[in-house]
Amino acid sequence: MKGSKSASRYAQSLLDLAIEREMLEEVKADVEVVTKACAESRDLELMFQSPIIKTDQKLGAISAVFKNALNPLTLDFLMLITNKGRERFIPVIMTSFMKLYKEKKGIVTAEVTSAVPLSDDQKKAISESIKNLGKTVDLVEHVDASIIGGLKVRVEDTRFDASLRKKLNELKYDLSK
Repeated sequence: MKGSKSASRYAQSLLDLAIEREMLEEVKADVEVVTKACAESRDLELMFQSPIIKTDQKLGAISAVFKNALNPLTLDFLMLITNKGRERFIPVIMTSFMKLYKEKKGIVTAEVTSAVPLSDDQKKAISESIKNLGKTVDLVEHVDASIIGGLKVRVEDTRFDASLRKKLNELKYDLSK
């Protein structure tokens, strides 16, 4: 992704500053607010991307949208990024920050896809089995009826596919030989 190196550097700087000022959890909450705002407001994201809108107008919009929602450190960071002409990278910076935060805290994201929504007991069992790897688990659940049954789990770069659809496809392949 274009600008991901600079986005990573900005995210690392924000993380380091938050740690230095002992505001890591507050900044993480602010990053979640900004990420959610960008995801929910196409206009906000388009404003960040627009070369036509002047920097002063962008600063005013950021202040109006986030002044009461963010702590001063995070708001000042957004203003700095905008003053440097890097506001188009704000969504990528926020994503990079969350990745760095999770690495710092030893949190892994486990994406679980099932044919039907998982029960609380099933979610707990999956989280516990992944916790045995020595990491805290952030479980993200997806429902996809096309897998028919079973589960697909992805933890970082490791994928485990125990879906009924996969097993049926394997059986079909074996029978076609």
